[in-house]
Amino acid sequence: MIEVPPAYTAGGSPPSYDDIAKKLEDLIGDDPTPEKVIEASQQLSEEELDILVDGADDHWPLETEQQKRDFSIGCGQTYCSEGGKARLQEAGNEATQATKEIEDIFHQLHLKVAQIDQIHHSGFQPEIIRLQQSYLRTLADSRDLAASISSSAQNFDATVVKFCADNSIPVEARRSVIESFITRVAGFEESATGIKSRFYTLKDEFAAFVASFSTWAKDREGEITDQIQALEQELDSLHKRLNALTISLEAFEILYDVGDLMQDVGKFFPKVGIFMKIGGIIIAGVSFLVVVGLTGALIATETKIRNRTREKHALEAELEIIRRTRAELEDLGEESLIRFGDAINILAGTWQHTAQDARIIQQWLADGADSTHPPAYVELNRDYGINRYETTATYLENYARGISQ
Repeated sequence: MIEVPPAYTAGGSPPSYDDIAKKLEDLIGDDPTPEKVIEASQQLSEEELDILVDGADDHWPLETEQQKRDFSIGCGQTYCSEGGKARLQEAGNEATQATKEIEDIFHQLHLKVAQIDQIHHSGFQPEIIRLQQSYLRTLADSRDLAASISSSAQNFDATVVKFCADNSIPVEARRSVIESFITRVAGFEESATGIKSRFYTLKDEFAAFVASFSTWAKDREGEITDQIQALEQELDSLHKRLNALTISLEAFEILYDVGDLMQDVGKFFPKVGIFMKIGGIIIAGVSFLVVVGLTGALIATETKIRNRTREKHALEAELEIIRRTRAELEDLGEESLIRFGDAINILAGTWQHTAQDARIIQQWLADGADSTHPPAYVELNRDYGINRYETTATYLENYARGISQ
């Protein structure tokens, strides 16, 4: 557990750049690691971080070419370290989780759009089904390609690069191996390009669908809101009428004395009270037209209130479904699909960079394989243990399996 040095108070003088540097050194200790640096950075206040940012130009760490070279090698070695692989595995899990979330969202959107179509006959259901199926096909094909590229990437680092870098092996034999590798994985270019193209087509078509649905939804939301407001006004009038009718009927209550219990029952259960009053009028042998008019109007008003209230609740539920569906469609386009796009780009990028390094090695061998000037990646792989493609395969394998760990 890192012991945090005291931070300065807001009212005191702000620390200098060197003060914060000393604080970081104390937090990190004598054996710095990326994990320790990240943890220490989280112990700094916003004010301290701002001071470091403002002083960056005056304290830029990479000045000489050797420092820049060491930085590049250090990045590669850190990427290929166990810590780097663990983070790539996490990235693979996150990409897999993102694809599952998209699948779940598509399923939920399909159900909601179907419900909306059933009420409004808006015609959106066939298109959301088509987009959902397009996504699932693209996802399945991208996982298959990830598995193939992962295998080739591991082979490239573990076997091909090391074989081609071995000066004890005849150049022609090394050329044969690299050319065979390039031929064997040539199909990846078409597959990767095809999947990227399909993703961007899906993204554009989904954006068009969202725009179309959002326009329709906003118009419909306005219409439903107007209908709800009209119903609220009508309900207000109906409740006023109901109160007036109830007061008129209460005039009969002072004319009978049948016990508090029956009066309470008649009050809390109006239908019983009305039934009782009509019976009383009939037995009294007087005209029941007034009671009929009042009770009939009261019953009709109560019925209207129930019906209009149901209509209002139905419209409110309908409005909520449309609003939620529109929001979820927009979120899917803005967030989840972008994360899926990142996974596709890493997939295609792994192949492109592997192919590029393979062609550079091929050209180096064709030019005579000068051992004093090997390609940059051959040197990094051979002399510094940097196996960036084999390491990236950690991510690709997780993505290809489609299982979050």
